[in-house]
Amino acid sequence: MMNSGQYYADELVAPAWLNDEFFRNMMRDSNNDPTIELTSACMLRPGTNMGDHFGSVMFRTTINYRSKRFKGEKSIKIIMKTKPEADGLKKELLDDDEMFAIEIDMYNNTLPEMARRLKAIGEEYKYPRCIYGALKPRTILILEDISDQGWVMGEFISTLDEMKPLVKDIAMFHAASVMIESLDPNFAAKYQHTIATKFIGLEGMLRKGFGDLMQLTAMYPEFAHFAKPLGKFQEDLKDFFDGMFLPSKTHQNVLIHGDCHVKNVMHRLDCEGRVMDTILLDYQVSCWTSPAIDLYYLLDLIPTQTVKDNHRCEIIYLYYQQYTDLLKRLGYKGKISSLLDLQLELLRFSGLELFHYAALASFRFMDHRLVDIEALLKGEIKNSVTDNPEYRKLMLTELSRFLHQGALSND
Repeated sequence: MMNSGQYYADELVAPAWLNDEFFRNMMRDSNNDPTIELTSACMLRPGTNMGDHFGSVMFRTTINYRSKRFKGEKSIKIIMKTKPEADGLKKELLDDDEMFAIEIDMYNNTLPEMARRLKAIGEEYKYPRCIYGALKPRTILILEDISDQGWVMGEFISTLDEMKPLVKDIAMFHAASVMIESLDPNFAAKYQHTIATKFIGLEGMLRKGFGDLMQLTAMYPEFAHFAKPLGKFQEDLKDFFDGMFLPSKTHQNVLIHGDCHVKNVMHRLDCEGRVMDTILLDYQVSCWTSPAIDLYYLLDLIPTQTVKDNHRCEIIYLYYQQYTDLLKRLGYKGKISSLLDLQLELLRFSGLELFHYAALASFRFMDHRLVDIEALLKGEIKNSVTDNPEYRKLMLTELSRFLHQGALSND
């Protein structure tokens, strides 16, 4: 029996339109085969456990079907993303079709082209196969379900070696995009958009995160000098986000994934449970801008704090080495930014890292399997994180670093 407490309420019962007739017609359309018939009813179940995603409403099912074009019966396991219909934060964040349109285009066009170019130099960029995507009459994206192919959701990565597959994935994604853009004058323009309003729309999370930090400045003398710079940073946050997703004027731009966090990757593990391969999911916010954005997500939202503290520069170095090597092998003829250029670009974008710490650091001090993600994004989580000495130690260290490097300033 399904434990309803494990899943979002809107994924316990599928909308009426998501029925056998829809799946039959979808299979006919996606396979260009009008003779396809289902051989059994599609039994829908929730797409993920609560907390493993937020925004889209997701379901899984198995489609069993036959056709006059082949003998016997075939089946395919799928996972689908639809727009939320119930009023609330989910619906507000996905109030238009822009993010679905981006992801459908990514799966149908850009990812296959990236994979094709990388395959030509002996590399493999993996992504779930797109079965179907449409904005009308209903907004939906259907992908092959890879969860029974050895791919599993993961936790924060705890060793440098286990970070390496994802570092290479990001490098491949960026390098292939630069190569495509160099040959297609319309490529960058297609992905010039911003999700700044989505960030600002999470005002509850921002209020709670910065509120915790301001509480520290009021309660503990060693934090008092951060009060004014934190207040100024928060006042300028909208302008910061507005500029963040524009093409960089100071560094080579790439197509970024834009949302590379621990719940948007899956791993294959070895017999001892160590990560040996990684695959990126969820390309809804990919855009043409600075690689610094993906690199801060990679640093801040994937590894444990210990891995980040001990290997921060090495992770960036590994990425840069992979990225430049791939560009050269792909035949890129343009100028490649230096490692120093990249480090300076990261410094220019250090406000994003500060935002990550302010809004999301407390998440590491909770049992995130029990966290209501919507409550977290609304800023309604009631926790005593400011009383946690490990949290205070981390934030004192990081806020001091931000002050010393200029991300926080009284000016």
